[in-house]
Amino acid sequence: MTTSILGPNGLPYADLSGDRAFKTFTKGDIVASLQWIDLQRHDPEYDEDGPVPCMVLHHAHRQMEVGCYVIPQAKAYKYIRTDGMGPTIHFANAVSLAVLELGFARTDKSAITRMIDIIVEHLPDLFAMPGQQPDALEVKRHVHGIEATMKVNGKAVRQEVL
Repeated sequence: MTTSILGPNGLPYADLSGDRAFKTFTKGDIVASLQWIDLQRHDPEYDEDGPVPCMVLHHAHRQMEVGCYVIPQAKAYKYIRTDGMGPTIHFANAVSLAVLELGFARTDKSAITRMIDIIVEHLPDLFAMPGQQPDALEVKRHVHGIEATMKVNGKAVRQEVL
């Protein structure tokens, strides 16, 4: 069974590892799951349409008050310096935000070290991930009640859930 964080429209925002993951890695109590997420569905201002490859960082032990931190493949280049001289400011900010999002204290040096390690070790796996989601992983919206669709010439003009 896959545990999901659902968005406001009933679609899973992120499946926490499980069946939809391309690959999953664990470092202590931090998990990095490589999977495809439709970020534009949850944030209309996101520039890529459809499911995009992402690294989803989440706590290995499910907790109600914490979430996950998502690094899209298209934005991950910001974390790497081309001259090989250490991490960028974007990388440092991402680690700080991810540590807080996963429920660790900002001063937890052990959690910060684990977070840095898991991102650095598996960022190449994110870059190697296929850009297109397999058709078998297509996510359908959860329907509660009766869904009615009015079509004109095969095109849906109105859709409601009753």
